[in-house]
Formats: sequence, C-alpha cells, structure tokens
Amino acid sequence: MNMSERIILQTSDGIEVIGLYRDSGQKKFAVLLHMMPATKESWNSFAEKLLKTGYASLAIDERGHGESTMNGKLNYKNFSDEEQQAKRLDVEAAIAFAKEKGFTENQIVVIGASIGANLAIQTLVEHKNISTAVALSPGLDYHGVLTEPAIGNLGANQKVILVASDDDSESFESVKVLHKQKPEQTILIECFGIGHGTQMIETDKSLVDEIIAFIPQNPKPL
Repeated sequence: MNMSERIILQTSDGIEVIGLYRDSGQKKFAVLLHMMPATKESWNSFAEKLLKTGYASLAIDERGHGESTMNGKLNYKNFSDEEQQAKRLDVEAAIAFAKEKGFTENQIVVIGASIGANLAIQTLVEHKNISTAVALSPGLDYHGVLTEPAIGNLGANQKVILVASDDDSESFESVKVLHKQKPEQTILIECFGIGHGTQMIETDKSLVDEIIAFIPQNPKPL
C-alpha cells in the first residue's frame, strides 16, 4: 500500500477542502471527484492503480462531504443547486495544487463520478490545456451542473471518456446523448449490470484498465 498524504486546500470562496495526495514521482496527475454521497476514499483502489501507471493523484472531499464540512457547518444534503455548482471551486483548488507541485495543465486529467463526472466535463471548458476528462455515470443536469454545453465547447484537442452501465438508465441515456453530440471527441464505454459511478470500477476491476488505457501516458510539459 502506498502512502497517501492528507492535504488541506483553500478554495477561492473560503472553504477548506480536504484531499488525499499520492505522489508518483512522474509528471502525470489525476484529480479525482467523488459522487454523492461518497468521499475521497471511494477512489482508493483506482488511485493505487493510477499510481502503478505513474499517475500522481489528488482525491478531494467535495464541500459538504467527508472531512470538508467546515466543522459541521456544511452538509451536501442541505445544499441548494447553487451550492452544488460551487463545487467547481473545489476542483479549481485541486488544479491549483497540482500546478504548485509543478504539473502543467496538459499533464493533468480530471476523473469524476456522477456529479463529479459532470464537474470533470465542465472543467475542460475552463482549462483548454487539460486534454482529457473521464466521466463515470454523468448526467445531463445534476443540480444545474450541465454537460451538454460543456461538450459543445470542447477545444479541438480535448476528449471525454464517457462510462455508464445499463442498470443506471439516466446515465446510460445521457452518455449516448453526449457521445452523439461530439462523436469525434468522446469515447463511449457502455457497461452492463455494474451500477453507478465508482460502484462500476469496484464491481468490474477490468474497467479500470480500460479507462487508464485512454488517458495520456506520456504528456510533455507545456
């Protein structure tokens, strides 16, 4: 088991976000965004697999989840849609952390599940030099975190890996819609009977290898 380091991030709107950082010693970095009601620990097995391929990673507790509750003041169950959408600032803090560690944007991938998947897709619009997002069980609209406009605004060199299972009908239909919107910039992985979000990678261990095969392996610094 590789050691993970507990990290405290400050968002631009003053929220303390807690993360687990794994350092690979190589110039590849993954931001990991959990689904509701999960926490950063839901990525542990995936992060260890990433580490073996040379990817450092930072899995964060999004605001209102896990340790990122500002001493109990924040609870995602009580969030308005605007507060859910503000999780993008948590992602920005994670990207800023990666840059402080010396990673350039094109060495960063963003991987998310459920609402984290939507956030991952949206991140590409804000960061045109991040080439790849992985979206496990995205929707078209989770609490106002929209994916169709983001897919429509992908840069020429950006791609999204879309993953969903048929027993999760909303996400299964959503990935088809998103893939049809930009077939040349999306990779569709259709799964069967393995659930939602990070449940899929726990149920089907081979899916992790399939996903990793699609993310950049030798990104050169900008």
